[in-house]
Amino acid sequence: MSLPVTKSLYFSTGSFTGTTFGGLLEIAPPNTNTTWGWIVGVNNPPLFCEMNWNVEVARTSTQWQSPPTQSIPSQNASGSGAGNGWIAGPYTGEFVGGAWQITQSVKATTNAGGQDGFLVYRLWTCPTGSGEGANLVTSSFISSSSVTNLTTTTVQLTTSVNLPRINLRNEYLFFQTYWALTGAANNNGADVDYVFGSTSGSIKTTGFVTSSARMVTWEQDDLG
Repeated sequence: MSLPVTKSLYFSTGSFTGTTFGGLLEIAPPNTNTTWGWIVGVNNPPLFCEMNWNVEVARTSTQWQSPPTQSIPSQNASGSGAGNGWIAGPYTGEFVGGAWQITQSVKATTNAGGQDGFLVYRLWTCPTGSGEGANLVTSSFISSSSVTNLTTTTVQLTTSVNLPRINLRNEYLFFQTYWALTGAANNNGADVDYVFGSTSGSIKTTGFVTSSARMVTWEQDDLG
């Protein structure tokens, strides 16, 4: 068994191979502004909306809900088939318990109108990249820092969350993502869009201990 090694997983503009979810890479992507995220408009907060991969969710979408929807990774609330989060893996081994650091950056691409809010996550493990059969790691929603009066200047939102140890046997990590609207903007076109790059978006894990397939088989046999 190897010594624990922390990982840096970078949010990227590409989808995870063979899926409609966003990809998490261990190599930093180039700095990129996007035109996808959420059109928040003059919606009346508090409201929560799932992410749709590579789409700017409409202000009038039924995905805007309060409290947030309880969908699983394979069942996006919009029914659009767009991924509602990010995938990394597959991994065989264990992330030790402790603090994970999440950073994501956003800006108002088209219209800045005083919108306020923050990002919300739920972390899952799953034996497949489709999200079918996913298991929730944390029962509570995980919230980032907040932004007030978002403008066309990039804002970095940060999250620190203590997670239990996570054992994976050729499994994936899913970071289901929502935008939480806490302050309405002053025009219908006001939006919140992603910004990617080496300093704009990443997940810093706790130490990961790799297990070989042979060790996994031995552990399973030993447990009967």
